[in-house]
Amino acid sequence: MSTSTLPFELEQEIFENAAKSDRKSALSLALVAQRVRYWVEPAIYKCVALRYESDGSARALEGFVSALQTKPASFFAAHVKTLLLSDIPTCYIMKILAVCTGLTDLRVWPNTPSPVAHFVVTSSIRPTHLSFSAEHLAKNSRVPDFGLPFYQELTHLELHDTWGQLINWAPNFAMLSQLTHIALVFGFPFCCGSIASYGLGTILANCSKLEVCVLRCMLNEEELRFGKGIAIAHSFVDPRVVVLPWRRSQARWADGLWNEKADLWSRAEAIIATR
Repeated sequence: MSTSTLPFELEQEIFENAAKSDRKSALSLALVAQRVRYWVEPAIYKCVALRYESDGSARALEGFVSALQTKPASFFAAHVKTLLLSDIPTCYIMKILAVCTGLTDLRVWPNTPSPVAHFVVTSSIRPTHLSFSAEHLAKNSRVPDFGLPFYQELTHLELHDTWGQLINWAPNFAMLSQLTHIALVFGFPFCCGSIASYGLGTILANCSKLEVCVLRCMLNEEELRFGKGIAIAHSFVDPRVVVLPWRRSQARWADGLWNEKADLWSRAEAIIATR
């Protein structure tokens, strides 16, 4: 029996609000009592970031996979909205995506295994935010079918290693009728040549709702110091284009989940707002 003197509904509201405002607090609150755990778990599972890198991260992944066996699939479908998977074995990814069908934000880094890409684009998931490797998004090296239901609610799209696909895919981005933000990540030095000009020009011209176009380029410290990022941005006469430096080994890999100001899109929008 509860020893709280607060009305049950008010107690629940206090714990739920505390969990929503601070994720670390939510993890601690889940240990207070069984009823509190029930209240705060939706906040804990709303944003999930998993990677398979160290013993600690492997244990977190195994804990989540274990939860898949003890909680109903409906729990994950209802509560997991943002999912970031980094270097996760394909067998785990497939198990996780099979139940997290209510996702609005899906990020699979640094590479998206081909079976995962093919599975997810034909699933019932309807994300508004998507971050994927471009390499396996199109089956058999063809242009991806952006007309599939999977893409129809997409407003924010980040594609990794897109250089080889940029010119062939460019006209098809027009099929993403809700797209307002796009980021193209290049895992090697970027050159402002005719391919880039044509591909980006086509995307900028055909995506009627597009507000932000981010080029995430691999730039070293010397290139940043001499303003190469600014030079690349200026080579495209469109105020929606923003260049942000990028490194494969980003230590603060999940900052965008927990800190809105660190989010890629927030950073780009802040730069555009100053123009």
